[in-house]
Amino acid sequence: MIDSITDFLKEPLPRRVLFFDDMLTPSLIRVLYWLGLLTVFWSGIGHFFSNGFFGMFEALVYIVAGVIALRVMAELVMLLFKINQNLEKMAGKSEPITSSDSDSIAN
Repeated sequence: MIDSITDFLKEPLPRRVLFFDDMLTPSLIRVLYWLGLLTVFWSGIGHFFSNGFFGMFEALVYIVAGVIALRVMAELVMLLFKINQNLEKMAGKSEPITSSDSDSIAN
C-alpha cells in the first residue's frame, strides 16, 4: 500500500488527473472500499439503536449483506482493470502483420 502511495506522489497531481497516461480508478478503489465499510458499519449501528429489538436483527443483516455486497462490487471493478492490464500485455506481445507476412499467408 505504501508503495502505491509513493508511486502516486512521484508525478505531479495535475498530470496524473488531467492526462490519461495511467488509470486513476484502481488506486481509488481501495480508499472507496474502506469508506464504504465505514458507512455500512455506521448505518448498521444507527439501525441497531433506533429500531428496538428488531433493529438489532436488522442491523446484523444490514451489516453482513452490506459488507458482502461492497466486497463483490469492489472485486468486480478491480477484475475489469485486471482484464484491461492483461489485454494490454497481450497487445504488446503480438507483432503487427506486415505486407510481406500477408503475401506469404496468401500464397
